Amino acid sequence: MKAAAIIPMRKGTLHFVDIPVPRISKDEVLVRVVRVGLDGTDREIGMGYYGKAPKGCKYLVVGHESLGIVEEVGRAARSSGLKEGDYVVATVRRPDGCANCAAGESDMCLTGNYTERGIKGAHGYMTRYYKEVPGNLVKIPAAIREPAVMLEPFSIAEKAVTQPFAIQRRMLWKPKVAVVLGTGTVGLFAAMLLRLRGLEVFSADRTASNALKKRIFRSIGIKHIDSKAIGVAGIPEMIGKPIDMVVELTGSPTVIYDAMRMTGPNGITSLVSVTGGSYMEQVDMARLNYEMVLGNRLAVGVVNSNKGHFEEGARDMARIEKMHPGLLRSMITRRVPFGEFNSYDILEDRSQVKVVIEMPGSKG
Repeated sequence: MKAAAIIPMRKGTLHFVDIPVPRISKDEVLVRVVRVGLDGTDREIGMGYYGKAPKGCKYLVVGHESLGIVEEVGRAARSSGLKEGDYVVATVRRPDGCANCAAGESDMCLTGNYTERGIKGAHGYMTRYYKEVPGNLVKIPAAIREPAVMLEPFSIAEKAVTQPFAIQRRMLWKPKVAVVLGTGTVGLFAAMLLRLRGLEVFSADRTASNALKKRIFRSIGIKHIDSKAIGVAGIPEMIGKPIDMVVELTGSPTVIYDAMRMTGPNGITSLVSVTGGSYMEQVDMARLNYEMVLGNRLAVGVVNSNKGHFEEGARDMARIEKMHPGLLRSMITRRVPFGEFNSYDILEDRSQVKVVIEMPGSKG
C-alpha cells in the first residue's frame, strides 16, 4: 500500500513509498484511514526542521491527525469494546516508561524519550491502514465523525485551557475574561472551549476580517481584536477590564513578553506555541518581575496532550456540534485527494483554516 513519507531533517523530500498492510496480533486493532489533517508541525517537518524516523528506517511516514474506521479487531482486543465499523481517532504520543508516562500522562514525560507517530520515532497515519492497541484509540460518536479528524489539535486546546484551571486551584479563582492570541485551528478551539466555560472571550490576530472566522466568532459569541491595528500591548486598555487568562498561540517571540504582562491580579498565561530559532530583544525584566510577583501572576508552558484530553475533546466537540450544527465541519476548508498530495506548500495559503487529505475510498 502507498504511504506519504519524508526523509527526516531534509527539506522537500515528501514522496510516496510502498509498505505492507500491517498484520495485527490478538491484542491489536486494524484501522482503515479515512482522512488525515495537516498543521504547522507537518509543514515544519516538511521543511526539514525536525522529525525522526523509526529505528532502522530511512524515512518517516507522516501524518499525526487522523480519523479512521476499525476493520479488524484482535481476539484479546475485543474486551476493549471496539468493534468493526467503529470510527476512531488515534492519539499521537507513545510513553517511554517513566513515572508520568506510566500514569497515563505521556504529555508530561520526564525524560523526553517518548515517540510520536508521524513526528518522532514512529510512523504516522498517512497511509491506507495502520495497526494500534485499543488503549491508544478514542471511539468517535456519529455526531462528530466529519470534524473528528481535528480532534488532535482540539485535544491541545483542551490541555491549554484545563491546565490553567487546575493550577489556579491554588486559590479562589472565578475567571471572567480571557484573551486568545492567535486564530489558527488550536486558537479557535481554545476560544470555543473558554466560551463553553462561560468566560467573555477576546480572540486576537493580525487581520481585520476573515469570513469563516467571523462566522465562528459570531456563532460562539467571541469578540475579535485586530492586533495589527492596536498592537498586542494595547489589548488590555482596549478591553478595559481585568484579564484573568491569556492563551498565547502566535509563535511570535515579540508577543510573548506582552502576553505575560497582559493579565490582571492572579491571572495566568498559557504558553502553547513554540518559538523556533533565536531571537533577542531588550525588555524590562524588572517591570515584568514586579508585575508577576505583586500580581500573583503565573505563566505556564503547555505541550502535547494525553488520551484524557482526547476523550474530553470528543465530548466537547459533541457539545459544540449540538449547540452549533455544522460549525466545526465548516472549519475544514480544503480537501486534497491522497494521490494529489505532493507538497506542503498547500499550507502556505493563510486563508485556509484546516486542510485535510482524503484517503482512497473515504466516505466518512
